[in-house]
Amino acid sequence: MREDGMTIWVLATMAAGAMMALAGAAVAQDVAPTQALGRTFDAVNGTAIQCPLPQPRPQEVLDRQFETRPQDLDALSEQAAAFFSGDSEVAMAFRARQAEQFATDWPFRCRYRDANADLAERNVRPRVVFMGDSITEGWVEADPSFFADNGYVGRGISGQSSPQMLARFWQDVVALKPQAVHILAGTNDIGGATGAITEDEYLGTIASMIAIAQANDIAVILAAMPPMSRLLPRPEFDTRPVVPALNARLALLAEEKGVIFVDYFTPLKAPDNAFDPAYANDGVHPTRAGYAVMEPLAQAAITAALAQD
Repeated sequence: MREDGMTIWVLATMAAGAMMALAGAAVAQDVAPTQALGRTFDAVNGTAIQCPLPQPRPQEVLDRQFETRPQDLDALSEQAAAFFSGDSEVAMAFRARQAEQFATDWPFRCRYRDANADLAERNVRPRVVFMGDSITEGWVEADPSFFADNGYVGRGISGQSSPQMLARFWQDVVALKPQAVHILAGTNDIGGATGAITEDEYLGTIASMIAIAQANDIAVILAAMPPMSRLLPRPEFDTRPVVPALNARLALLAEEKGVIFVDYFTPLKAPDNAFDPAYANDGVHPTRAGYAVMEPLAQAAITAALAQD
């Protein structure tokens, strides 16, 4: 296996587990000597904050994610296990970057700090903010016109768990003053991206985001997780019954809190509750065909949420 930045990117895009997606996030923010830096912000400790501007993902990675031919999940699992348990220079460098990021910017506020400042400077108020992980981040890449034409902004970060989203919810959602927020989280909680979490703890972080949004007059669309065929670094762990069980609890939470629930799981699942390969080539991340199924459902949910006001 080629152990270079591109390999990590491809694995990150294709992976079902949190560790794999997190690899993509880490590499994405690795600052090359020529990489442009964003605005300078004053920190409360008397220092300055300057984030590297996000770089577009390589076209090879985008092509790989959105191609229609399903990938070999067994081969991907072997590659994932070999990489993350290995002692190669690239693997060790990844772990060092991951540890540094967790120590200095655990919620990854750096990712959208400049983009948020740009919106504020232009006095742009998004209609809807999409908060999420790689599934949301990939959605913007798969169909940017869906966001631009409707006044939506994406605030997804690959590899993120719901506690990380909660930690950046004020900055990346509330401060933007949207009419509504679309919350899609959970794949990386199952993957253990930031440590093991119980069902109640996961539901608690989702409930906290809903409460913050409602306290700030932001309508909420709570999304069911799409199917998850397997956790690539741990293929022995069967994720197929876990996702629908958590989605059932999300639906009950939405009903309890009086928010709109949108079901992406049912139209995207195979009979065994895996991700239908017609809509995902890696068992986790939708292809453009998958997002095409999701978009009218999202639009209907947003319309319903805004009509509640």
